[in-house]
Amino acid sequence: MNGFAAACRSVRRVAPPAAVALALALAAAALSAGVSADDLCTVAAPCVGAAPCAAAAPCALASPDAAAPALEALGGGGRAALPRTRVPLPMGTVAWSTAMDRHDLIVGAIDPDHDDSYDYRLPYGDTVSYPVIQGYGARLSHRGVEQYTVDFGMPVGTPVHAARDGVVVLAEDSHDLGCWREECGRLANFIVLLHSDGTTGEYFHLQRGSVQVRLGQHVERGQLLALSGNTGYTTAPHLHFGVYRTERDGRTQSLAVRFLTRGGSVTEPRTGARYLNWPEPHAPN
Repeated sequence: MNGFAAACRSVRRVAPPAAVALALALAAAALSAGVSADDLCTVAAPCVGAAPCAAAAPCALASPDAAAPALEALGGGGRAALPRTRVPLPMGTVAWSTAMDRHDLIVGAIDPDHDDSYDYRLPYGDTVSYPVIQGYGARLSHRGVEQYTVDFGMPVGTPVHAARDGVVVLAEDSHDLGCWREECGRLANFIVLLHSDGTTGEYFHLQRGSVQVRLGQHVERGQLLALSGNTGYTTAPHLHFGVYRTERDGRTQSLAVRFLTRGGSVTEPRTGARYLNWPEPHAPN
């Protein structure tokens, strides 16, 4: 368990005893599940106000007085919820700024009909796979409007590819911070693609300065969009992916979609599972 021991040594140097206890709890959970702790503690993740730490181990807390996250909150994140006191505005009525949140703008058609026959790609290369750390309905952050979204555990800097073709309507990559408090939601780097049926494909927690596409650009299925990161409302490096419908009040709701994998169609990505993309002509690696 050398990898976990190294991570724990790093946590002890910068974290309060509660974080160390949480790291030990994680190790016990991994062993009981038959998973090597070395398999869990492999990815270095930037943390707000702290030294780097392992992705599956608890990050050092920004303040010694801060409470440690619950064990189930160690992996994942999402788009922070839009407060009911804020009303989203149609695109074009206000210019985007880095102080805004994705939820501040209405994107896509109102109440569109999603093409349920569409088979999405997994949002990464053809010859790699990454674990699902939050699937549909996961307790940490995939409830309500985020019910049908997926978090893929990825090292910072992993290429992110389009799961479906579309037009780039929003892109942000100026932020470099993330934390597991909802107020960090506005610090997420992301790309929003508008699909032909009026829904949006949204890719969150991207690395600073990594966006490879421009506003108004049409991108093809499988095209490189950006690199994954650990920005915004997040507890560990990962990619948050979801397909959304804009409802009549301007707010969004995630939609269940189907992914085409080498094992066949997957309608509900399972937490802890890894999936490989179905090989496609000229697909990226």
